[in-house]
Amino acid sequence: MAINCVDEERLTADEMTELGNRLNDAAPFLDTGRSPATQDGCEFWPSEPTLGFPYATDIEGLPEVLVTSTTGDPVTPHDGGISLAETLGARLLTVDGNQHGSIISRNECVDGVVADYLVNLELPDEGTRCAL
Repeated sequence: MAINCVDEERLTADEMTELGNRLNDAAPFLDTGRSPATQDGCEFWPSEPTLGFPYATDIEGLPEVLVTSTTGDPVTPHDGGISLAETLGARLLTVDGNQHGSIISRNECVDGVVADYLVNLELPDEGTRCAL
């Protein structure tokens, strides 16, 4: 929560209501039947946010990093992983699977690519894919 409150722009009450309505439309099984939240959880945070949107642009001196993204991740859409890699100028490891996260998957392909990066600072070839 602290990271989000310091990093992200705050939403107004109207924006929060709209977001809640969109959530209820997209996932009706989560709809409690009450009005959606109208208060940003960071509304009373003691400092202003610092990053805004879009995030992580024009970072000087950032070494090439590895981004892993799973194609069927139910929590973090693969399009977001692709966008993050493009924004950071990073190398993308695409993991074909249907789970949230892939680094602790105990998958030889994923583990090998991640270990090579973390231990030896070696990035995989462009377009590398692993299957879970």
